[in-house]
Amino acid sequence: MHLQLQFYDEIPNFGDALNPLLAEKLFGSTLQGPSSDRLLLIGTIIGRHAPDGTHEHIIGAGAGYKRGHYSVANRTIYALRGPITCDLLGLSRDYAAIDPGILVSRFFTEAHPTGVAFMPHHKSHDRAGWFLEAACRQLNITYISPLEETTATLAKIAGAEQLITEALHGAVTAESYEVPWTPVVFSHNVLSAKWHDFAATIGTRYAPVDISTNLSFDAKIHIGNRIKYALRRVGLGKEKYKYLPVRKLNNDSLASFMRLLTAAINSAPVRSDRQQKMRSVERLDKGIGRFNELWGH
Repeated sequence: MHLQLQFYDEIPNFGDALNPLLAEKLFGSTLQGPSSDRLLLIGTIIGRHAPDGTHEHIIGAGAGYKRGHYSVANRTIYALRGPITCDLLGLSRDYAAIDPGILVSRFFTEAHPTGVAFMPHHKSHDRAGWFLEAACRQLNITYISPLEETTATLAKIAGAEQLITEALHGAVTAESYEVPWTPVVFSHNVLSAKWHDFAATIGTRYAPVDISTNLSFDAKIHIGNRIKYALRRVGLGKEKYKYLPVRKLNNDSLASFMRLLTAAINSAPVRSDRQQKMRSVERLDKGIGRFNELWGH
């Protein structure tokens, strides 16, 4: 019997690319596709319904991008990423485990000293990577692209003195290697729900440092963004609207961002609750164990 590993791969980025690496270590030859049975491991990839003709096995994946009712039909739940995902699926919070990325330090032990490092969200890198890299060079910070080769990225995070991260799996990986980390928000692409989901599993709360410059990197200022930004300034609209690009680049833009990034470096890193994290990992391990018993790995 085989399953097909299901994960987001339209834009190969660090968090999603952890799926095949970790799945091979945990499940080996069980995962061979194509198959109508699918495994959901890492990422905010739980949809409202399992696709027609499929059965989904969920071990640590999360929900949060889709609105409306979530169904558990044609799904076997072994463990979920956190309590918010449990609530969305209408299941007991006893299913709340932790993001499976927390296990990377068990299998990948290489570490490259990188000092203080910064990892943006992959969409921020795509939009403004040149700008972010320039700031990191001037501050003598290691810039970690979320599109780099996965094992090399793991080694960089494992060897960091501190990680400033806009990417959730930068934080999960840093937590796995017990590297101090600080969450930041640079753009409107960050989904705060998945951060809150993960934070709850390690006994802390998501309170990112705002390093947004509201800069437009495509030389355009869209009127729709200006309106949404203005609404958010008076307390209306979505929280993420305050990070929309509504300003043009100028000669002072890089220096202004460097001050924000320096403030993030100097802010207190996240302090997780070790006992809470251990309990969450234990629930994940139990879910993995149940799956392996059923699938004979």
